[in-house]
Amino acid sequence: METSKTETDTEQRDKLRKKVVEDTGGILSYFWPLHPIRLFIDLVLAALRLIQPLAPQLVPLAVFSVSLPLIIFLSVGSGYWVWKSVAVGWETEIFLQYGDSPVPYAETIIPNVVAQQPYDISLHLLVPANEANFALGNFMASLTLATARNSTLAFARKPAIVLPPSASPWSFLYNRPGTVDLNIPMLKDFTLGVTRPLARVELGRRDLWKTLGEGHGREISVLSGYIRGVVLHRGVRGIISRFPLASAMVASAVFFLILFVGMVACLMPAVEWHFPSDVNEPPKVDDRARRRKRSRRRTEGEAGDSKHRTKAGTQSDGSSRIRSAVSAE
Repeated sequence: METSKTETDTEQRDKLRKKVVEDTGGILSYFWPLHPIRLFIDLVLAALRLIQPLAPQLVPLAVFSVSLPLIIFLSVGSGYWVWKSVAVGWETEIFLQYGDSPVPYAETIIPNVVAQQPYDISLHLLVPANEANFALGNFMASLTLATARNSTLAFARKPAIVLPPSASPWSFLYNRPGTVDLNIPMLKDFTLGVTRPLARVELGRRDLWKTLGEGHGREISVLSGYIRGVVLHRGVRGIISRFPLASAMVASAVFFLILFVGMVACLMPAVEWHFPSDVNEPPKVDDRARRRKRSRRRTEGEAGDSKHRTKAGTQSDGSSRIRSAVSAE
């Protein structure tokens, strides 16, 4: 009696809870702000119930769809980084200062330098082709490379001379008329070790040509000047610097292949592979089990035949006995 009473009490409580929940939901549905939210939640739950049987197939597909654009973006970014990091030649313009020191000088910062890449550094000057420059004879060009903390990296001092331009009919193709192009090699196969070195260039003679001729001071006239660095192609860095675009494309392809293979390897255990042949073909039975069944059938058949033969033999013996008895009578 007590157990039945407790069961009825439990049922009444459950009914009362369900009724309270239904009444509360009905009351809340009258509120306008809550009704669209509840409707949206119901629609989402209904959609999830429909998709639930396909979840094992849809989850890997969603992960693949989200990961593939990210892999492509990272691959393109790696190729761009390789292309941006390739060492290339550089050229920095210098502006000579006259009258501030005994000889003309210029100071500048060399940007876009790969610290561990060797360069051939030279000084290029475009000077007027006039008698004053031709009469100077030999003069000195000095180059000082230093860090931002004023620590000297290299110092080079080379002689130069301005010669009259050649009378070749094709000289106008590589020289501006009335000018002479001077190329002065300063440093060969030099590694800077920093990315933004400071450069100081000085042109002329420290005696200001006073020890020559009549002892008047002279200066070289310069229209424009540049410091140039030419990349030396050596090893893997040399191959990449020779073919920057191809190297960037190869880097993107390799990065994409590695990430794609890794993603597929991670998603394969979550994918169930079904083939039509697996569905249509009946389950295979072990050959040993078949042989055992056949042997059992054979033994059962032989036993049935022997029983039938014994029954027939007993019946024939009985009939023969009856006949012999009748004939004796």
